[in-house]
Amino acid sequence: MRANILVVLLALLLGIGASLLLIPHSGELALQKFRDRDYESARAVYEQRYAAGDRSGTTVMPLTRLSLAQGDVERAIALTEEFVAVEPSSVEARELLNRLYQDAQRPGDYLENLKALAELRHSADLFRDLAYAAGFRNRMALKVEALTRYCALRPDDVEAQQELAALLAARGDHVGAVDRLLRADDRAKGEIQPDSRELLMSLLIDLDREEEAFDRARRWLGEHPTVADMIGLASQLAAASRPDLALRLIEPQVTGREHALALELTYIDLLIAADRREEARTRLSALHGPVEDVHFGRLLALEVNAGMLRPALEATKGRDLHLVPDWVLAGLAESALRGGDRSFPDRLYRELGDEFLNDYPLLAANIALGRGDPAAAAGWAERGLAGGALTPGDQLAAIRILDRAGRHGAATAAFDRLPLTGGIPDEQVEELAALFIDLDRAPAGLSWFEARRQATPSPAATQGWARLAAKAGDPAAVAAWLAGQPKLPVGLLQDIAGSAAERAADSPPAAALALAASQRAFALDPSPRSRLAFANALTATGKPAEALPLLAPLLTDGGTEVEAAYIAALAGAGRSEELTRHLTAKLAKGNLSDAEQQAIVTMLLDHKAYRAALPLLRGWAEGQGGDWLGVYADAAAKANALPDLAALLQSRAAAAPLAEAEDALYRDTLTKLGRKADLRRYLLARATDSRLPADKRREPVSSLLALGDKTGAEQALQRLAAGQGPQSEDFRQLAYLWGPRPPAAGLDWMEARARAASDPAEQAAWYDRLAEYGGGRRVIAGLGSQGAAPAQPALKAPYIEALAAAGKGKELAQALRTAVPEEAAPDRLRRYARLAEQTGQRAAAAQAWTALLTRKPEDADALRQLGMLAYDENRLADAERLLRRYVATGPDDYEAYYFLGEALTALKRPTAAVPFYRTALSQLRHRAGRGDAAIQTEANLLNRLGKVDDAVALFESLRKRRPADRQLRADYASMLIENGRLPEARRVLALP
Repeated sequence: MRANILVVLLALLLGIGASLLLIPHSGELALQKFRDRDYESARAVYEQRYAAGDRSGTTVMPLTRLSLAQGDVERAIALTEEFVAVEPSSVEARELLNRLYQDAQRPGDYLENLKALAELRHSADLFRDLAYAAGFRNRMALKVEALTRYCALRPDDVEAQQELAALLAARGDHVGAVDRLLRADDRAKGEIQPDSRELLMSLLIDLDREEEAFDRARRWLGEHPTVADMIGLASQLAAASRPDLALRLIEPQVTGREHALALELTYIDLLIAADRREEARTRLSALHGPVEDVHFGRLLALEVNAGMLRPALEATKGRDLHLVPDWVLAGLAESALRGGDRSFPDRLYRELGDEFLNDYPLLAANIALGRGDPAAAAGWAERGLAGGALTPGDQLAAIRILDRAGRHGAATAAFDRLPLTGGIPDEQVEELAALFIDLDRAPAGLSWFEARRQATPSPAATQGWARLAAKAGDPAAVAAWLAGQPKLPVGLLQDIAGSAAERAADSPPAAALALAASQRAFALDPSPRSRLAFANALTATGKPAEALPLLAPLLTDGGTEVEAAYIAALAGAGRSEELTRHLTAKLAKGNLSDAEQQAIVTMLLDHKAYRAALPLLRGWAEGQGGDWLGVYADAAAKANALPDLAALLQSRAAAAPLAEAEDALYRDTLTKLGRKADLRRYLLARATDSRLPADKRREPVSSLLALGDKTGAEQALQRLAAGQGPQSEDFRQLAYLWGPRPPAAGLDWMEARARAASDPAEQAAWYDRLAEYGGGRRVIAGLGSQGAAPAQPALKAPYIEALAAAGKGKELAQALRTAVPEEAAPDRLRRYARLAEQTGQRAAAAQAWTALLTRKPEDADALRQLGMLAYDENRLADAERLLRRYVATGPDDYEAYYFLGEALTALKRPTAAVPFYRTALSQLRHRAGRGDAAIQTEANLLNRLGKVDDAVALFESLRKRRPADRQLRADYASMLIENGRLPEARRVLALP
């Protein structure tokens, strides 16, 4: 029984153990979840195992893939990197890491991992991939190493061998490169790439293995080479700087047998490259007839390189320039320009245009200069300078073109911007020195050349310094240097002499330098230029007599510069008469151009030979006027020939009005000669010359007045004013000269203007002025017809004014009776009323005032005057009505208020009159400087206001001042009687 129990227990334990084995552990559980695509749960399980320290591949690799599947690349990389650090030889892990690095774009890490992977797998493909990746990362040493391993595994890959050879050559391993190329060429049976052939030739030659290179090239050609192969191999040898070997290679093919033109041209090209130009020119000259288009451009290039520029230019005639390389065309154009041939550059511009010239801005600029287009030349030069592609020499040339094109400022600005460092080659420093001088930068140039001499001593730098020092430095230092230089270029000596000569007048050392340099230049080159410079230096150093024999041979064809030097020498030697004779004789010979004549005349003037210059100057002044007239006038004044000048100006004035400057000159000349009568006649003629504008004719009037010729001034002003109205400035000036009472001639003139007026308005205006200046009777006579007013409305006003001025009241009243009904202008009606009042024509005045009031119902003047007239005529109601309307405007007019009060008083309305009396009294007392009449009115006002005693006091004061005034006594007595003070009235009237 107990045994059975043990058996049962044992079976139970075994079952439990077996069941435990069937339960999946964590790794199996994670794997199961991974296979079921339950990535989240699977990753959690693997993360737990990883966190627990499990770094085995069964944990790391699935966890990496899970991280990658969920997009966590960085986590995947970190896991794999840790695994590889523990298991560096795991191919699977490194392959995975490679993919991860690529996905994460980490080329550096990818490269290092690929290198380790290639070593592990020893795979040719991986080494090839490694080489590409290393090249991409510019890891050339690694690329060489990878390609070397690859080539060891794949020796038959000829392309890779050539690539490796090129890398080895670039890194300086020429021997290794040659070995690779030779083996590759052998394996390829001579069919390696052309670049590799060229590299092999170059390396063999550099390694002094020329014969091996030649043999290899000949082997490449074979027994029956093609023209293309021969040209290709020859070109490769030439590219390797061995045109001689190239010539040896193809010489058998071109000697004594027919051969293609392309091969002949290649052979000629090699001759030029080998500096066998004479042979090249011989073979080029031996070519017969025009070549085909395909060879034409190359033929011209060879002729240019061989120095056969003229034949090349001839060959272009009738051929399409598009077949020729641009650089050849540019070279031919520049050669033609240097030779003075403009036809080819012009053709180049016509057929190829700006599109071609865009790459050659300096050539384009020179062509533009040749075509006489300085603006285009300057534009091309500026374009070249702006492009930044010009060499230092070309930059200097572009600046020179700007200066030649007249753009001195732009040339100077461009020159100032140049980075003048030590990069300027010696062959350019001469032009640099010339630009420093020509662009007025000599001091800066001197500093630059002094620094250049110290930093990079050279003959060119020293000669440049000498040029600049002669211009702006110490001439004594240049002279000392010159003395120690037995051999110098003539051009340098001439430049030094010229620059020093410019300073000779103010600097004895400079004069001495000019003499020393010009004397040496003349000894080396007795040309006209050197002879002239030597002569000028002799003159500048006080030896003009020695200069004359040097200059004499140059006089015939020497030009103005020689003439100037000869004249300076003559003047310096004190031979003034000889100088004048020489120039006069030269003029007398004739056959001189205008420029030559002008130069001689200028010299005569400079040396005060004025009378000798006068005949030519007069001819130029007569023919051209302008500046020449001024020059002639100056010379005539200095030669005491003012009468001749006056005669010339008189003839010019008779032909046409003189210009402003000539006019002033003629007046000044006549004044200096004291010919006042002629001056008056000229001024009057100019003032009355209808060919001149009015402002030019007006100006002489003041000059006539200054000469005391009032009559002439009046005539001039009459001519000016004749075509204008009486309101013009010219008439006002004329009237000012006449004064308030013009002479009869003046009145005649105004009357004539009135009669000649083209319309009634203008005629009326002239008649107004005539009446204003005392010609009223003339106006009446001119406008009145048998005593009647003129019919024209515009003429009535001056007629009425004239009647008023003449005091003809009756006629005035008659004229107003017809004029007033037709007149609509308030101001004119007001004037008519005033004129009628002045002449005592009360009815006519009333008519005019009434017409004015009709047109202007509130006109103050009309209301006042009509009110006063009504009062005077005892029309008291009308007076009250009119004066009330007038005072309603609030005028400061005590009389109006007074008479309004009087009218009301007379109408038995004294109470209504009181306010007006008070206003009148107030206004009267506020007036300053009151006379007796105002005092008497004040007395009357006081009386009306019941202040009789005050009124009596004022009358008494007046009576004492005017005891004989009977009207005053009557008015005084009337007031006393009115107030019942009879005894006082008897006393005033002196009655018993």
